[in-house]
Amino acid sequence: MTRASQQDNDHDPKRRRLLRRAATVAATTAGAGVAGAVGMPGAAQADAGGNLIMGTTNDAGGASTTLTHTDSPLVLANPAGAPLRLVPSSGLYPHVLDSEAGTVAVDDQGDLFVRAGTDANPTNGWAWTSEWATTSVAVPPTRILDTRDANLRRNIVSGSLDSLGRLQPGVPIVLALDPYVRDGYAIKGNVTVVGMTGAGVLTVWGSGTKPTASTVNWATAGTILSNFLFTELGAVGAYRSVLTLQATSSPTHAIVDMTSLLVGHPSQVLLGGGA
Repeated sequence: MTRASQQDNDHDPKRRRLLRRAATVAATTAGAGVAGAVGMPGAAQADAGGNLIMGTTNDAGGASTTLTHTDSPLVLANPAGAPLRLVPSSGLYPHVLDSEAGTVAVDDQGDLFVRAGTDANPTNGWAWTSEWATTSVAVPPTRILDTRDANLRRNIVSGSLDSLGRLQPGVPIVLALDPYVRDGYAIKGNVTVVGMTGAGVLTVWGSGTKPTASTVNWATAGTILSNFLFTELGAVGAYRSVLTLQATSSPTHAIVDMTSLLVGHPSQVLLGGGA
């Protein structure tokens, strides 16, 4: 291609019109809490009538710069880093909701907005990210507490049991699951009460103020009862993944078996202390 033909392409009105359209899409995505990949305010732009020079500051002033491509696919590569950069923005809504199909944006909370479908029948949605979504990772059934067994009381980091190793009414114990998970969100499993001296209630939660809801209820002594457990994990001091257990009315032994952990990413599951 001659230098003259190259210049003609650079200044082709149709080319710049398509680039302007791409810039508009990127700016619209900013409305959804998104940062524009191309042509967003603050992104690289060409001087009016000039070439876009990567790695430098480009200012188009009041004019728009468009990126167009007639063959498929169009690949933007950056061997020195990520090929696409979305800059979080707090000023994306609500106009991103009316952007063109194919728009991708990220807001200042880290949520990734996707405008899918077609322009005639678009759909708005959110991409899964570990910023706000979770994934349930099944683990081998693991007993993380059995107050009848001194070895299975090793995860207790706060609170006290009675002389027989039972939960005392009104006295919470805190169970640290940090050997199993890093900054876990929740746990699924099973909780069992046994060896109680009378009617009572067991509540299991993460941390903080005890909720009014119960996990297991029993009416008489000498009963063995189990219930499915699905509860948020909390944090106490240096421990980032804890469960709190508290009995009311009567002492009881408690057993907790873990079958799944909810995390932002599977790599958070450690399961290093499984029994």
